[in-house]
Amino acid sequence: MAAEKSLFPERNSHHLSSTFSGPVLFLFLGIGIGYLITQVLLWPMIPFSYRPNRTVNITSKIDVDLYEEVRVLCFVYTKSSQHHLQATGVFRTWGKRCNKLVFMSDKEDTEMGAVSLPGNGNRIETWRKTKQALKYIYDFHLDEADWFLEADAETYVVMENLRHMLYPYSSAMPIYFGSPGIVMSRAALRRFVELSLPNPKLCEPTDTGATMGKLKECLEKVEVVAGNSRDFKGRRRMYLIDPQARSNSYRGQDGTFAWSNYAVSFHYVQARNMFYFDYMIYRLRPFGRELINESLPDKNRSSREA
Repeated sequence: MAAEKSLFPERNSHHLSSTFSGPVLFLFLGIGIGYLITQVLLWPMIPFSYRPNRTVNITSKIDVDLYEEVRVLCFVYTKSSQHHLQATGVFRTWGKRCNKLVFMSDKEDTEMGAVSLPGNGNRIETWRKTKQALKYIYDFHLDEADWFLEADAETYVVMENLRHMLYPYSSAMPIYFGSPGIVMSRAALRRFVELSLPNPKLCEPTDTGATMGKLKECLEKVEVVAGNSRDFKGRRRMYLIDPQARSNSYRGQDGTFAWSNYAVSFHYVQARNMFYFDYMIYRLRPFGRELINESLPDKNRSSREA
């Protein structure tokens, strides 16, 4: 009985081995053949870059950074009593997107890049301040940018939209746009300082009075043309009011605001609101909403060059 018990398990093991060896062999053989087919035929065809996510590839067809192609120097008027508030709002928001930022003040501030101009704090002599600022930019920064933006510390500028507006034009064309935030080409700045400013018959020599009308006259007398700052739908892109203001003059016939989707500048913007605008423009995103398709405008080849 002892012998039978010792032989029975061995016989049973042999029986199981012979029973399962065939199917197991074919199973592993099938797995091997399947692996080879996958490696040779199917693997190169599988798009592993695909991800089943609706937000993937929801981007604009254009992804262009015009920072280097359309270089803009921004010079901003302020005063020392506003360095810590209003000027800081510019410095920490849209001003950092300029290729170069210079503050024109009544006192120097090396941390902010503010230079002192004589009589800059005098509100009456704004025309004098403008002439001094443009001459200073011409003397020290002419070759550092293609376009020169004049603004005050209550102006908010969407720099990407400004570059988009300027893109069709060569900085060798004597042209300007404005306001608020008057921007002129390098050729226009040259003509103003070299031709208009020294000649009292071409440019108002007195220092008092508002800037815009006098600057426009000085530029146009040396054949600097006023560019069209409206968008392709004829809507203004440079506004004299805060975008929060309720103004029926900017409403369409259907009652909606007829403001450009590519607005460039707004005026009378308090420092705290500049941070709000930065958040709303550059950080806030509605989930799942596709961006619109965009394209750059054609280059303007009809304008005269200097």
